Amino acid sequence: MNREARQAARTLGIYAARFLLGALMSVVVNRSLGPEGRGTYAVLITVATVALHLGHLSVEESHVALWSRVGDSAVITANCLLFGMALGCACAVAAGIVVVNLGPGVVPVTDHGLLALALAWIPFAMTEKLLARLMVLKARIDVNNWSGLLSVGVHCPLLVGLATMGRLSLWCVVALWTMSAALPLAVLLPAARPRLRHCDVGVARRALRLGLRYHTGLVSMFLLLRADILILGAMTTTAEVGLYAAAVTLMELGRVPPDIVANLAMPRQLEYDERAAAGFTAEATRIAALAATGSVALLCVTAPFVVPAVYGPAFTGSVGPLFGLAPGLWLIGASRPVGAFLLRLDRPLLNSATAVVALTINLGLNLALIPSCGTVGSALASSTGYGVLAVLQILWFLRVTRIPLRHLIPRHSDIRYLWGTACHSEPSKVG
Repeated sequence: MNREARQAARTLGIYAARFLLGALMSVVVNRSLGPEGRGTYAVLITVATVALHLGHLSVEESHVALWSRVGDSAVITANCLLFGMALGCACAVAAGIVVVNLGPGVVPVTDHGLLALALAWIPFAMTEKLLARLMVLKARIDVNNWSGLLSVGVHCPLLVGLATMGRLSLWCVVALWTMSAALPLAVLLPAARPRLRHCDVGVARRALRLGLRYHTGLVSMFLLLRADILILGAMTTTAEVGLYAAAVTLMELGRVPPDIVANLAMPRQLEYDERAAAGFTAEATRIAALAATGSVALLCVTAPFVVPAVYGPAFTGSVGPLFGLAPGLWLIGASRPVGAFLLRLDRPLLNSATAVVALTINLGLNLALIPSCGTVGSALASSTGYGVLAVLQILWFLRVTRIPLRHLIPRHSDIRYLWGTACHSEPSKVG
């Protein structure tokens, strides 16, 4: 087996372990908290993740763009630590002030201590996010794999243990979630070895300027995936938010296989000349589409039986939203490699425009459909927004590269490649 195939096989194995542990944690949390508590938890983590994505100023993406332009990778490595902790702390403080001033009528959070605990996640998560992308750029995917496995490998037993003793409260769930963001740093920091003396203020300024050019689009893409939780929280009950959040969690597990493909493909997409990178992106997109098809189809087929059996009858209402989310999340998973390729074109305004259009459609449909259709309406609205973003990105990719659409349609050789990788045998070369 060649090096890339071995790495893909290891990544699949580790992600499979993380998938199973993540699924177990989801079951434990849902059964312990019920729809009401699950809804409160969903609002808290959504507030924290929205604050992180609003405040990171797209430095992660600007580091991708600067990777080939900055001669010393130690500078970007050191700047990752600086940006992660400084911006992360600023985001946490700002988010707390905003939520408290808006009040529970807008953001349904009444326990400020619980809010502070959730927001403490941000500095660790931002640092982890920047260092993880750095490992991708260095083609050290295994470091990210093991750091993620450490996080879920500690998080899951603690969660299960507390639930077994009957002591798993909402406070415990949020505290463990915050802790899970710090654990990957135990692997990432020794691997990256950032040294603050290598920080370069000039490169940091370039990263901020470049990041701000992309920020509107990247924030829009993130809100496209998370704004529905906040809208539901403002327009419906916390219990309905809990049902919807359970559906989102399950369906996002279906994005894991195409995300693996996209992360493995990214270093080659950035290193090749543009024409070769476009051809490789088409191959990766076909593989991602197959991976997304298998995972999303499996979730849809099993959900009507598995959700009430595993989560409990109280979560039967999560099945409808899950079906509504499926088409859009399949499209966005299948097109992940295309989105990574578009970053190298350095067209931030066009990138932003596609995301803003998709977000606007998503928000408008959510506001229109939630009053009459509830969680299913929100799922259909969000799925439509995801689909619009994926289609716009694919059309842009086809126009720029002049690659025919048929080159994005999976082939028999792609199926053999996936099967060979999954079976740990020598896969045929794609394309």
